[in-house]
Amino acid sequence: MTDAQLVAQAQNGDLPAFEELVKKYQREIYGLACRMVSDPEEAKDLAQQAFMQAFIHIRSFRQDAQFRTWLFRIAINQCYNFLKNRKKFGDPVNCDEVVLVGEGDSPEEELVTQDERRRVYAALEKLPPKQQAVLTLKVEQGLSYQEISEVLGGTPGAARVNYCQALKTLKKNMKSEEEDEVAMRTSPAVATRVPRG
Repeated sequence: MTDAQLVAQAQNGDLPAFEELVKKYQREIYGLACRMVSDPEEAKDLAQQAFMQAFIHIRSFRQDAQFRTWLFRIAINQCYNFLKNRKKFGDPVNCDEVVLVGEGDSPEEELVTQDERRRVYAALEKLPPKQQAVLTLKVEQGLSYQEISEVLGGTPGAARVNYCQALKTLKKNMKSEEEDEVAMRTSPAVATRVPRG
């Protein structure tokens, strides 16, 4: 059954039809929230809130847009509100479980993959929320610039510029982190001797 058919049924009060939409998009919405807030538990809550908002407002959804795009817009807004109100206590937890490691990877390859992922996530966390959103929507969700503009507002051209700027900033953040790691590895360790009394 297509999204349009499921939405039409959900708009007429068919709960199983809406549950089908939830099953279809829950992983994508969770992944998006996880990238935006860098906290798996908060991401679960935000994904649930997004689906709740979608359920509450499903009757007002006009089928001139894609349901998936409309749902992403709701999830992004939930994340923006959360980020606006959040007070940080320590470093957030990375969402490594969202990115799956290939079954054929050796332990060494898996370690390299995990290290790369960690570096990408650390660099992503330094981006402004809108740049995090545009990168996630383009790279992970595969949305076009037109679809991104529908989710985030603005024009497809602005979405493209925002995406290019986000990539440039991400590369700069990753290079900066790599240089910090090299500097830490090459600096001599200062050994302190404790005199025995």
